Amino acid sequence: MSFILDALKKSETDRQQQSSAEFAGVPTGNSSPGVPRWLWVLGLLLAINILVLLGLFFRPDTKAPSLPPAPVTETREPALKETTLVEPATSQPSFAEQVAAAKQDAPARREPAAVLPRRPQAAPAVTPGVVYSVPPEGSKVLPTIQELRANGTLVLPELHLDIHVYSDVPNDRFVFINMSKQRESSQLAEGPVVEEITPEGVVLEYSGISFLLRRD
Repeated sequence: MSFILDALKKSETDRQQQSSAEFAGVPTGNSSPGVPRWLWVLGLLLAINILVLLGLFFRPDTKAPSLPPAPVTETREPALKETTLVEPATSQPSFAEQVAAAKQDAPARREPAAVLPRRPQAAPAVTPGVVYSVPPEGSKVLPTIQELRANGTLVLPELHLDIHVYSDVPNDRFVFINMSKQRESSQLAEGPVVEEITPEGVVLEYSGISFLLRRD
C-alpha cells in the first residue's frame, strides 16, 4: 500500500514539474526578446553627443582668447650722411664768373676828353736840300706782337686780348689775356709783363722789348 502511495506521489510530483515546465515555456504577452548590447552602447554615445552640443549651444558667449599682437619691427631708414662739399682752396672761379664779376665791379667807362686839334706850327725855314722831320709831341710808336713775331725778334705763344676795360683811373683798368685777368704791372703766365693799359690795347714788355697787343 505504501508502495502504491509513493508511486502516486512520485507520479504527481513528476506531473506537476512537467506542467510547470510547460507553463514556463509558453510565451506571455508582456515578455519581449532581449535587446542587443551594442544598441545600448550606441544610444549612450548619441545621448552624450547631444548633451555636449546643447551645452555648447546654450553656453554664454565667451570672447575668443586674443592672440598676442605680432611684434612690429620698426624699420628706420638709414640716416643720410651729410656730405659737405669742400671746395679746394686753390680752386679759382671760372672764366665766365670772372668776366661777370669784372663787369659788375668795373665803373662806367669814361670816354677820354676830346682833345682839340692843335694847329700845326710853322716849320722853320730850312736850307734847300735839308729835310727836318718833327715827330708829333707825346707820340710813342710801338711795334705790335705780330710784327715782332714775324721778323723773329720775339718767340712767344699766341696771345689773345679777350676783354679790354679802360678807365681814366689806373686802378680800374683791367684786361683778360688768354682768359686770365691781368692788371697793370702784373705778369702773364707766358712771361710778358703788363706795362700799361691804353685805349688802343695793352703795352707788354718781354726781354726788354715793349710791344703793343691791340684789342680786336
